[in-house]
Amino acid sequence: MKCYICSSDNLTKFLDLGMHPPPLNFVTKEQFGIKDPVFPLELFFCNSCGLIQSGIAVNPNLMFIDYVYTSGISLAFKNHLESFAKHIFDVFNLNSNDLVIDVACNDGTLLSFFSNCGTKVLGVDPSSVAKTAMEKGVPIINNFFNESVAKEILSNNGKAKVITATNVFAHVKELDSFMKGIKLLLEDDGVFVSESQYLKHILEKLEYDTIYHEHLRYYGLKQLVKLFEMYEMELFDAEIIHAQGGSIRAYASLKGKYHVSDSVNKILKDEEEENLHSLETWKKFAEKVSENKETLLSLLLELKSQNKKIVGISAPGRSTTVLNYCNITSEILDYVTEKSNLKIGKYTPGTHIEVVDDEKLVEEQPDYGLLLSWHLADSIIPKIRKSGFKGKIIVGLPEPKIL
Repeated sequence: MKCYICSSDNLTKFLDLGMHPPPLNFVTKEQFGIKDPVFPLELFFCNSCGLIQSGIAVNPNLMFIDYVYTSGISLAFKNHLESFAKHIFDVFNLNSNDLVIDVACNDGTLLSFFSNCGTKVLGVDPSSVAKTAMEKGVPIINNFFNESVAKEILSNNGKAKVITATNVFAHVKELDSFMKGIKLLLEDDGVFVSESQYLKHILEKLEYDTIYHEHLRYYGLKQLVKLFEMYEMELFDAEIIHAQGGSIRAYASLKGKYHVSDSVNKILKDEEEENLHSLETWKKFAEKVSENKETLLSLLLELKSQNKKIVGISAPGRSTTVLNYCNITSEILDYVTEKSNLKIGKYTPGTHIEVVDDEKLVEEQPDYGLLLSWHLADSIIPKIRKSGFKGKIIVGLPEPKIL
């Protein structure tokens, strides 16, 4: 195994979460043990460049073709994408002649907002969810993005003023082909904008539940700067944003096309001061992860011993990590509530807990609800209370607490 960025083989394993299924592989009862594969979920630290990466890359076809995540289902994230599109449109003075390409466009929510602003749009996405984008009138290439697809786009559509990649840049298995495709498609003054889970937030908030098989790499700004340099590109601006519980937005272009913002050096300095790229830092992180498992599971088992009814609230991809790592099964949670029709009626990956409609939470009023989208607690809990749920809410990370 080699580092995805610097190709060093000097890697150290510091975290082993056990065997896990793909995070959104929700199954029916008939598929138990058949369409339910598991793979080792381990993290490695590159002693050369500091990149943190997964130990294996699960076949993307197992995770992304029959996909159940849709960008537009969360109002908060939908609002984020609308704001993002308007921001990019204004900052880079886009017009009706400019092409915006969204890699892993999902249901086309972001591109719809760019289209409303007046630009030309094109989406690339391999999943079945992309059909929703097509129904919205968004032109789609139903495939994984790589250098070959980029050449096809160049021939048919020309170059792009803006290429976006929200919550996908860390997922890409064939990173070299991906980067070559981005560089090939950018106009001379074009911009590639990515949003990824930010390494510092994972550390500070103990977000080990964001570690799952879709994510192959966990970026700090230092690693992103190095990655773009390798392809004669330049990361010229960066900002820390609140999306998905805390992300880093990076702006890159062909080398020398834009002035490098002070924010880049500021974030790099901050990462250095926080020892973000130290193996010892991540060994301590691993110890805290183990402690969280023991504390959370003990709390849930104590409540069950008191004959309390506990359910899960929401089933994002990250919930698969917590449920499987902490051995939280249907013996602990009676069910998990959801609003996505693509998940309701199925069972959680690996742990096989039934997924039911959100309405059941209010109808049955269980004693406790374990909030599995805890990273969005500030916005979700008021909605849960407003809906009429009177039970207590458990937030499992970074430290278990009952609200």
